[in-house]
Amino acid sequence: MLFQNALIQRITAVLIFQVWPIFFLSYLAYKLLKRAKNRVTYILSSIFIFNALAYFLVDLSVFFIYTPYAYLLYIVAMYFFIFGNSIFIIFSWVLVKLDDKSTNRIFYLVVTFYGVISTYILFIGYLLRGIRYDSSTGWIPTYSWFLFILSWIFLLIFLVLPQIFLSFKLVKVFEGVVLKRRILLFLLTVFFELVMMFALFLYHTWVDNQVYRILYIFIFPPLASVGAYLIYRSFVRELK
Repeated sequence: MLFQNALIQRITAVLIFQVWPIFFLSYLAYKLLKRAKNRVTYILSSIFIFNALAYFLVDLSVFFIYTPYAYLLYIVAMYFFIFGNSIFIIFSWVLVKLDDKSTNRIFYLVVTFYGVISTYILFIGYLLRGIRYDSSTGWIPTYSWFLFILSWIFLLIFLVLPQIFLSFKLVKVFEGVVLKRRILLFLLTVFFELVMMFALFLYHTWVDNQVYRILYIFIFPPLASVGAYLIYRSFVRELK
């Protein structure tokens, strides 16, 4: 009975709270690419695309419960989620180097670097059983405290600190009053999205705290969608 209730809760949460972000984020990516096709729009839209793909794979995994495919789909989804949000750093770096035409090789190295280090979620999640997603957890993804601590360290070192450094650079680079306000709005929403990542790992680790889990479900996903929209609005008029 406990597992049945947990499974119903899982399916309900996914179908109610995790389906519409797929369409919303895909729509934002479509609008960006429709407006202009250049490196800036490709990078910014890829953030939305990777996150939409992560949501899609998580939702799809629910329909494969009681099979090994559910775990595989979920853990791959987490990779796309982490790598997708790492692109905020790449995007900020590209904005700082916007007038530098000799950064192609460095750009691809940075993309490769974040693509590779994001695989930690696959190795720790699968090989060290940092992520459990099976009948023993009621088909609710559960993270080990080791993965939780490692992920927070990863976020701090590779996402938060570089973003702080790049934020100061961006504020100095863009001196125009209107565009500078857009940059500040972008940076504020990026840091909120990073907070969302910290909260997500706590949500899947602190599974015994139902109060936090309920608050998370009702508060963070809607705010994250608002943040995604604000990021889109920050540049939609300037991406040419």
